[in-house]
Amino acid sequence: MAMQIQIFDIILKVASVILFLSIVASVAFADTWSDEFVGNLLDQRWKGDRDNFSVENGTLNGRNAHPIMLLPLRWVEIGRDWDDYVIQCKINVVVPNLLVCTKGALILRHSGKEGYVFALHVATKTVEVFRLSDGEMLLSKDKPLELDKWYLVKAELQGENMSFYLDDELIGKISDKRSLSGSVGLAVQDVLSVLFDDFTITGPKVNEGSTAVKAYNKIPTAWACLKAGK
Repeated sequence: MAMQIQIFDIILKVASVILFLSIVASVAFADTWSDEFVGNLLDQRWKGDRDNFSVENGTLNGRNAHPIMLLPLRWVEIGRDWDDYVIQCKINVVVPNLLVCTKGALILRHSGKEGYVFALHVATKTVEVFRLSDGEMLLSKDKPLELDKWYLVKAELQGENMSFYLDDELIGKISDKRSLSGSVGLAVQDVLSVLFDDFTITGPKVNEGSTAVKAYNKIPTAWACLKAGK
């Protein structure tokens, strides 16, 4: 009996050491890339629709509006083949357009036509996650979103499992295999001004490809607003 207790104690100690080493390893091999948008110019590592974005007063200002037409998402992106990570950014939809989408968003795992959009849809007061390729709504939750107010948005991606937060409140979780890696971005649609600040992403591949981001053709996703009845 004493021998069995001794063996069990050894197993517990070994398991504890393995767990500790795995935690240390995950931290040691995770890199962080951040941008507080200081200065007057957007970092050259951001690729994509740079004409729609400008650094002003310590924030990134995105603009994408037309008085008649509903324009597709426009975004700048960074990274390549990033898969598992935690990403967060402050978003403030300051000035809407006359149409109905009115969103500031994160683009996640963008590769080719695939990817995910995590959006603050201020016009309909909803927080949404939908696929970039076909506009299918994967998550939607009503929230009393307001214009000219800062919100902290955060997403945690691990394999096919993704969790989404607004001001540290869990909005929801989804599981989807359509896109498991890609670039990340900041997006605007149907707005005269959306501000972004304190962008941070942490993950094991964050430093890989951060200086070589492909600018893919943009997909007209304006119809996604109409598909959801918005």
